[in-house]
Amino acid sequence: MAYTQDENENLNNQLEQQTYDSYNINPGDLESLLDMIADALIKSPLVNTNTVKNNQKFIRDGNVKTGQGSGILALYQKDVEANVKDDLQSVANQINGAFVIYISEGIDDTISISLSGGGIENGILDITNLVIGEGNPLNVSQFIPIQKQQSNVDIDKAEEFLDTNIFELLPESDSRQARITRFFQELNTLLPPTIPNFGTPVNRDEDDNWSGAEQYSQDNSISYAQNNPNETNISEGEAFLHRLTDTANDTNENLTIQEIYDTIEPYLKDILEDPIEPQDDREEYENQSNGYLQFRNPNQGIIIRNTNQDFIEGLDPSNPTYLDTGFTITMWVRFLDKVSSGTLFNFGNPTRAENPFGFKLETYVLNKNDSYASLSTQTTWGEVVEEGTFQVGPGYDDAIFKDSDVSRFVRLQVRESGDTTSTGDDFGLRDSHVGLGGDLTLNGTVITPGGRKSYNIGDFNDLGNDELRLLQSTYIPEDFNEWYFICATYNPNVDEDGSNFNTETNPNYWLNRTEPLLGNRCKVEIISRSDLLRARGFKV
Repeated sequence: MAYTQDENENLNNQLEQQTYDSYNINPGDLESLLDMIADALIKSPLVNTNTVKNNQKFIRDGNVKTGQGSGILALYQKDVEANVKDDLQSVANQINGAFVIYISEGIDDTISISLSGGGIENGILDITNLVIGEGNPLNVSQFIPIQKQQSNVDIDKAEEFLDTNIFELLPESDSRQARITRFFQELNTLLPPTIPNFGTPVNRDEDDNWSGAEQYSQDNSISYAQNNPNETNISEGEAFLHRLTDTANDTNENLTIQEIYDTIEPYLKDILEDPIEPQDDREEYENQSNGYLQFRNPNQGIIIRNTNQDFIEGLDPSNPTYLDTGFTITMWVRFLDKVSSGTLFNFGNPTRAENPFGFKLETYVLNKNDSYASLSTQTTWGEVVEEGTFQVGPGYDDAIFKDSDVSRFVRLQVRESGDTTSTGDDFGLRDSHVGLGGDLTLNGTVITPGGRKSYNIGDFNDLGNDELRLLQSTYIPEDFNEWYFICATYNPNVDEDGSNFNTETNPNYWLNRTEPLLGNRCKVEIISRSDLLRARGFKV
């Protein structure tokens, strides 16, 4: 419908008293135009509950009917379907930009609908006849009136039959343990999987920083991934916690591994502090003498003699009563090199070929790479120990040749009878070597009062092969600063010939410690000055 200029001015004056809303749609969008007309109508005071009910559509007897009544309320998915008789497509096509919908009261309490703006020709367009008419209801059929209702509840009956404590509506919070478990799971996920290879000591650059810090960040850090997306070896979505606070970006400067450490460090003072060294309140030993006797040259020594008779009591070669009474030799010794060997104490010469007699306490060294002569085998001393063929036992196999190619030993030899010239063997010579197992069992073949007795261990005690016994003497640890107290004993009351030669390999057995009168007649035991002072409760 077109208006004259005067009619337009008059209509504009009327519209100033009407309700309106401003809208905006795309040209040709009929669905949006119908939706906005319905919005403007439902907001207008001219539309009430009765207006909505009178324009609703119901399905009755299989047909769609308009107006109140029985039936199923018909609601459509789109306004175009609900208002199929509205002829507004041409209007929607010409709208371009913001426009206003005016809802005013028409003749005989009817409703008038007009559009203004949005590129509409002549400024105002009355569309009432296009949306309202015979058989075409007002565009409010999609609304449903809301009626206020109130239900009176019998509280006593409600409490009797209803559970008013509805706990299931309250979300159940995690237990403290679950939160702790989840925290550690998340921490383990966000820590870099590879621990830095710092080295010992830590490898540092010229600025005293760990030299691998840059590469480690490039491979793991989320800060590095955010700041250098084209240089990193890991994407931001897969990156891990940054390591150090001073190299993190602004986002992560307080979210680093170092920050975690600084936070928990006060809780771990007891395990992070340096261990407290135990206080040694023991008394330090003071020497009781001014010095010691020292032999400076190989030909120096001490000769013990009795000026009133030819021999000291018990040491007459023609009447060696020491073989019946026994004896003990003690001395303090410090060994100053790896090579010196010789006699520490002797009476006579128990090992000479003709007319041997007496006893001697001697020291000797064995070289790891030297061979020993044997009637049955030829090998080096080192191979004997390392290959374990001869079962060098506790206190020996873990010490001999362990830190040096040379090992020192001390042994006591006592001549009881016989000589090598007339008998061809040395079965009358006792010494302090002990049984250690395997081919080193003590005295595999011996001379007893009833004659020669064999225990089927080959030619071990024959001339030459008895050299293996050198490994079975008392071992002296290599320490050029240590003093050793040596106690050498000969006890003729020990039944050495009746001892268990064939199977007993425990050194303590041969040192008379398990059976006082069985084992060796000759034995040598040592203790270092340091061990002795410690045993007496002194500080060393």
